[in-house]
Parts: sequence; structure tokens; C-alpha cells
Amino acid sequence: MLLGETMTAIGHAWVTLIQSLAVVALVLTALGLMLGIAKPADALKQVGAILGILIVLMLIPNALMNLWSGIPLWQWVGLAVIGVVVWKWQRPRRRTPQKRGR
Repeated sequence: MLLGETMTAIGHAWVTLIQSLAVVALVLTALGLMLGIAKPADALKQVGAILGILIVLMLIPNALMNLWSGIPLWQWVGLAVIGVVVWKWQRPRRRTPQKRGR
């Protein structure tokens, strides 16, 4: 029960943070438009980009919660093992010093 309550609180905090950042971005875009710093066509593109990013960032927690609740524990362990193996594989390997031929 505690996990569900915690995830709900985290999800609510995430949505609040994203909404605040979106409002700040929209206000800065509006100020740029009013002060003549941004062109109207550019401001429209920026508002569209801000709203698109907002939608994506608000859907991420929902998708993660659905993924989290839909996968059994043994599959999470398998994904973690795969992630560690890929991470270790991607790290640069130490080169052995080569002997100079005489």
C-alpha cells in the first residue's frame, strides 16, 4: 500500500513541476513576443514545442507506472542484469602494453 501512495505523491509532484516549468516557458515566450525579441512565427513554433514537450513529460510517469505494474519481479531482475552487462560491455577496455619489436 505504501508503494502505491508514494508513487501517487511522486506522480503528483512530477505533474506540478512540469506544469510550473511549462508556465514559465510560456511566460518567457510571451515576454519575448511583446518585447519584439521573438518573431510571431517563431513564438508560435516555440509554444507548439513547449506544449508538445509538456504532453510527453506528463505521459512518461503514466507509461512507467503501467510498465512497472505489468512486469513480474523476475523480469525486472532480468532487465537489470541485461542493463549491467551492456553497461560493462560499453566501458572502454584497458589495453595491454605492446612490446616493441627489435
